Amino acid sequence: MVRDDRQSRAPLLEALAKYLEDGVVRFHMPGHKGGRRLDPMVSRLVGEQAFTLDITGVEGMDDLHQPQGVLAQAQALLAGAFGADYSYFLINGTSSGVQALLLTLCNPGDKIIVPRNMHKSMIAGVIFSGAQPIFVAPEVDAGRGIALGVTPERVRETLARHPDAKGVLFINPTYYGTTSDLAGIVAALAPFGVPLVLDEAHGPHFYFHPEFPTPGLVAGAAAVAQGMHKLLGGLTQSSVLHLKGESLERERLEASLRLLQSTSASYLLLASLDGARRQMVLHGRRLLAETLARARRAREEINKIPGLSCFGREEAGRPGFADLDETKLTVTVKELGLTGQQVELILRYQYNLQVELSDLYNILLMVTIGTTDSDIEKLLFALRDLAARHREFAESRELLERAAGLLREPMIPEMVLLPREAFFHPSRVVDLQAAVGQVSAEVVTAYPPGIPIVCPGERLTPEIIDYLTLIREAGLRISGPRDATLETIRVLQGSRV
Repeated sequence: MVRDDRQSRAPLLEALAKYLEDGVVRFHMPGHKGGRRLDPMVSRLVGEQAFTLDITGVEGMDDLHQPQGVLAQAQALLAGAFGADYSYFLINGTSSGVQALLLTLCNPGDKIIVPRNMHKSMIAGVIFSGAQPIFVAPEVDAGRGIALGVTPERVRETLARHPDAKGVLFINPTYYGTTSDLAGIVAALAPFGVPLVLDEAHGPHFYFHPEFPTPGLVAGAAAVAQGMHKLLGGLTQSSVLHLKGESLERERLEASLRLLQSTSASYLLLASLDGARRQMVLHGRRLLAETLARARRAREEINKIPGLSCFGREEAGRPGFADLDETKLTVTVKELGLTGQQVELILRYQYNLQVELSDLYNILLMVTIGTTDSDIEKLLFALRDLAARHREFAESRELLERAAGLLREPMIPEMVLLPREAFFHPSRVVDLQAAVGQVSAEVVTAYPPGIPIVCPGERLTPEIIDYLTLIREAGLRISGPRDATLETIRVLQGSRV
């Protein structure tokens, strides 16, 4: 990783400061002209300074689509900070980076190896590119109802069947902080000459402290897309993309980004990225050491609370679970007889605490550089009090027991049409029980464990319909379909066998 005196600079932030100092009279977008005549509530809640800094790619501010000035300088510093050859600011979230990678790797009909628990941005990217997804099932922790990573063995087996795949796109780390054996996966890919690219949305901080899991670029990934807003100091929707080596065509990647990114880039988002990079280079090791200490203390105390558990790094080393980001606290609550969703609502409305997510068995808490000791104390008080009050609560035990049998690795159905073809094919809505033999027009994912049961273009078999029916009756959270109750499902017209 390159560290030099230039990393103390923030070219875009400096350009914004100069623009304000110059007192430029604005005859350009946006229409509020630096925050004049704002709605009073907007002015009170957001603050006029945010609008003052909300400018566009005018003279001196460069152009995100053709950077040659301060943005080019800021992106070069970003690449140096992460050990990349080239880096790019993203103002459409990590999703735009993942989709750009798919457009770079694949022509229509090309094969791309992806995890079955792929993020919705991957599904969109597969549709955009016209690629043929070759799914690899991740490991599943059925006791907690969460998907883990993909093993090198499954990668090797998949490539043996599909040696013509253009690339491998995996999620690392997972939302819950578990990582795959990246070194083993890179070694498995080497004989085939296939690049590994990563949705590393939850891992930008790995690069700035040695006690985190191995970062993707260090492990040999050709490119990674990261959400700087998720765990560092970027504003929501601000992300980055890093490229290393020559496995991907840089010109095509840049052309793909120009297709996907807004032509009206938010300089608030861009400035936050410039600042987040500088902060990590200058102070990241100290800030992340403090963050790890708070997370470790919280995990230790949570595991002392009857009815709660929070797994740690001691479980790493098994298939699909090579290491753990300790700042992710997955608190399993099922022993209280409550669902994760119920605990989320109790914490929000009785203790004024908001978790990152909840599923049937767990709540997920994110400890970041912005978390304070006071935050941890409030969390521990709330969890202790909640557990004491609900230790004998049994309202949801039947639901939890009924759902337990569903937390296995879902079957991967027959793909009849590519997802892109299915997206553009005429469709209709039918009752779920009438969909046997037809081809799904939509994705249906159940949480837990967050693995799609069916994707666009895949055949709905009797076994899948039975599985979907059980999921609906068990009350698992459904994501993707038009009808979240799963009473109906959208299928392709004329798709029955």
